[in-house]
Amino acid sequence: MQPPTAAGGATPSYPPCVEHGIWTPIPAAPPSDARSLTLREIDPDESHTVKQRGVMTFHTVGCSGDFKDHVPGLQVAKAMAAQISDPRAGGGSSAAVAASFLYHLGDLVYKDEDPSDPDGKDQALMYNSEFYAQYTSYGRNIFAIAGNHDSKSSDRKKKSAIVHFLQNFCGSKREASPDNRTDKRLTMIQHYPYWLFETSVAYVVGLHTNDINGGQLDDPMGTANLQYRWLVKTLKEIKGAANGKVVFLALHYPPYSGAANFAERGDPNLGPTPRRPPPAGVLQPLGNILQQAFHESGQYPDVVLSAHAHLYQRIIYTYANGWQIPYIIAGSGGHAPVEKLSKTCSGEMITLPNVPFDVVLSLGAALPKGDSAKVVAYNDKEFGFVRLTVDINEKTVIGEFFAAYDPSNPGAALPALSDSFTLRLQKHTID
Repeated sequence: MQPPTAAGGATPSYPPCVEHGIWTPIPAAPPSDARSLTLREIDPDESHTVKQRGVMTFHTVGCSGDFKDHVPGLQVAKAMAAQISDPRAGGGSSAAVAASFLYHLGDLVYKDEDPSDPDGKDQALMYNSEFYAQYTSYGRNIFAIAGNHDSKSSDRKKKSAIVHFLQNFCGSKREASPDNRTDKRLTMIQHYPYWLFETSVAYVVGLHTNDINGGQLDDPMGTANLQYRWLVKTLKEIKGAANGKVVFLALHYPPYSGAANFAERGDPNLGPTPRRPPPAGVLQPLGNILQQAFHESGQYPDVVLSAHAHLYQRIIYTYANGWQIPYIIAGSGGHAPVEKLSKTCSGEMITLPNVPFDVVLSLGAALPKGDSAKVVAYNDKEFGFVRLTVDINEKTVIGEFFAAYDPSNPGAALPALSDSFTLRLQKHTID
């Protein structure tokens, strides 16, 4: 698929921060059986433990790969691993228990940007060094959604990111991966790049936002809207179950952000992906699409998780009736450098207001009357990860961001708690 051309055949130009990725069809049909994958299928002992105590802790992070500089990602992985044996490592809530698993938010691997490197696009080498070797110390299962770098396609299997993501995370059975030359970690058996994960205390609805600036759920040239319809159906089924489980929604591209460049970076109408002629081809930003799905299904998530931006942000979305949802951006998993929230699309630095401040809306994005979305905390200096603890007994979700590696001070005593919040599920308010 070739980028569109401007008048006279010239390649169109876009703002410098805009992603040049192009929509990639998933090279596999959606499963006819859209059931959830359960923790019990993958780790029955851990599933039983979670059910018995009514408390579950898990890690989440994205953008962990880096072709050349593996130090930040290794440090983040090492810090998460430490909390498996000692939940108090780095401080944090006394309610947290040993992490049950890691839910990766995409961009597991990145190619070498040097075009002269013959191995720079070899996905097998990348998966071994940037994923398997990086997480060899992490003694829990790892689930994932695909980021934009994981969604890229090539006619050559060796270079096709989406083919290798399917091979490592969406196999028919758990087995040794040909990409893993480090340890005995097996492939995962997620049903598709968008999928539902279920434990005794929580659901995680994982979406695939593809390789297009700002992210999209479905083909900009199509009308089928398969993933959107799956999302609404899945949310309706969760609502119908009425079992009190916490609902997490995970996607790679952030629906909202306070970044100075988000007016451009969050706009799916920028970039080379072809789409139908306007008005039908004017794409809605992810935030609008998700709010429509929540409204149509009648089921709202309790927490929304994303990555893509290489930093940490915590946003509180408040509906007109006072209902609050934390939107977390956890993209500081290891890909250097940590992005600055104050960096504009043209590369200039602005002065950010004190928190809390309103998110930046891309063209076409809108919040319903009476709603607000505000950045309440961020860390754009250190690499790190998020830990989430679901406590069904106390009806809370505790979220924590731990700084794990400071590139300006490699010898700093890390991990260390950098931000935390408590979501009170009964009133759906955030402390």
